[in-house]
Amino acid sequence: MKTSTQYKLIELAGKSWIYVLLIAGSIIFSWPFLWMATTSVKVDREMFSERIRLWPQQPIPASQSPYIDTRYFTDLAGPGLAELLPALEQKVTGLVPADAVQQVARGCYKKLVNTLPSDKLVPAAAEQVDAAMVKDVLNQVRRHLSIGQLRARSYDLQEDQLVNPAKVAEAWQVTGPGKLIPVTDDREPYADLHYDFSTGNTIELSQTFTTSFDVARLHRIELSLRSDDSWHPVTVFVEKQGQRLEAVRTYDLSDFNWGIGTWQEPGPDDKSNKIKTWRLLDPVGTSAVTDPRQMKITIQINKTTALGAWWAKASRNYRLALDHIPFWRYVATSLFLIILNMVGTLFSCSLVAYSFARLQWPGRAFCFALMLATMMIPGQVTMIPNFLIMKHLGWYNTLYPLWVGSFFAGAFNVFLLRQFLKGIPRDLEDAAKIDGCGFWRIYWHLMLPLIKPTLAAIAIFTFMGAWNDFMGPLIFLSDQRLYPLSLGLYAFNVQAGGSMGMMMAGSLLMTVPVIIIFFFAQKYFIQGITLTGMKG
Repeated sequence: MKTSTQYKLIELAGKSWIYVLLIAGSIIFSWPFLWMATTSVKVDREMFSERIRLWPQQPIPASQSPYIDTRYFTDLAGPGLAELLPALEQKVTGLVPADAVQQVARGCYKKLVNTLPSDKLVPAAAEQVDAAMVKDVLNQVRRHLSIGQLRARSYDLQEDQLVNPAKVAEAWQVTGPGKLIPVTDDREPYADLHYDFSTGNTIELSQTFTTSFDVARLHRIELSLRSDDSWHPVTVFVEKQGQRLEAVRTYDLSDFNWGIGTWQEPGPDDKSNKIKTWRLLDPVGTSAVTDPRQMKITIQINKTTALGAWWAKASRNYRLALDHIPFWRYVATSLFLIILNMVGTLFSCSLVAYSFARLQWPGRAFCFALMLATMMIPGQVTMIPNFLIMKHLGWYNTLYPLWVGSFFAGAFNVFLLRQFLKGIPRDLEDAAKIDGCGFWRIYWHLMLPLIKPTLAAIAIFTFMGAWNDFMGPLIFLSDQRLYPLSLGLYAFNVQAGGSMGMMMAGSLLMTVPVIIIFFFAQKYFIQGITLTGMKG
């Protein structure tokens, strides 16, 4: 005979097993969302590396530059690793700086493992390492902040090269803990900015330039630079016509590739659908520079903290996504369609369901069966006829096809509401009729308040359907200014050039509202589903 204690232990084990299954199921089903959230914080190189990790790589703000990135060849495995690494370190000593010997040796081993058969790796390794391989590996692990040419463009399509790439070190006046070192390159010369933030927190590169055009017609300035993956923020100041302008947003030294930083004042480009690759300049004060053909440009590099680097990395893809597409215009269009669809769906479906459930009229059963039969027709069958109707009505490339149909009740929602309405006692309706209520007052003041849970469930379904609708806008819209967010993200995917981080950031921004709505409305959603069809 089992004691009461044993029964309690068995019952506890059964409950524990259920909780374990629930937790495991939650982890499995939340994994795609977690992957999307962490991917939205990564830079592109983290997603296209040999080993993909769930969590983003920690940004480390370097206090000195140039420096050697010790994280590049962390995962090494292969035959003769313990034997070959000391030999490779000895081989590259003298060819690279002392602080780079270990990382370059590890990089050479990685290349040898990928190119040589395992049985020939140990005996042939020393002969395979040459100066070209060492230089290539050194370029992979060496991080340095490089400054290239500076150009200015006018609204009249005039262009001035303010800084020649061969004379970058001479063109700028440097203040703070840094200096420019000229570098000769086969493609284009540049200058490396060597800095040490242990002796100061701010570096400034400044110069006054004379342009061939009136600076009042200045459109943008473009600076070619290569980041050193330090995540230090770069702020640009422009002084002209007695005014001092400051960049609204910083240019963070993320990644380690060449790029072009662009800055310009607010103008017609901000109201267009162009990809916003520029950073705006806003007035912040006065300046002594008043010559109509002169302007002073200051590039300020500030030391960041570990927390500042994390914030810059976490927000980078979201800022780029918002720059690439008119995100808030797309959101406004989606909200407009959601409101109209919800109003049309709730009003039309509740009214039709009321007539089917509470009113007696000839052919009611036949019409209800005919309506249910429309649920058996696939949407693909009616897609082309629907498009032709909308086109002949002159509604192509307008928002009308995306919301007008909601005012003509859908069969599923009508069926859901009818089942709920049929469960409401007739006594309530009879009492309302005795008090002098007609059909409209009974519908509005009696029936609608009683079916709130089902209406809430239908509202959630409608919200999710309108928010996620992709096929409808794709068929009926060609003007990008009319795109809702669902189709706007597709256009963004085309424009972003396959940047996975930005796509995940945009997708997460679209997913979060659905999760929030469902979280706060889940009570009504569950009530609407469970109470539908109950009698009495």
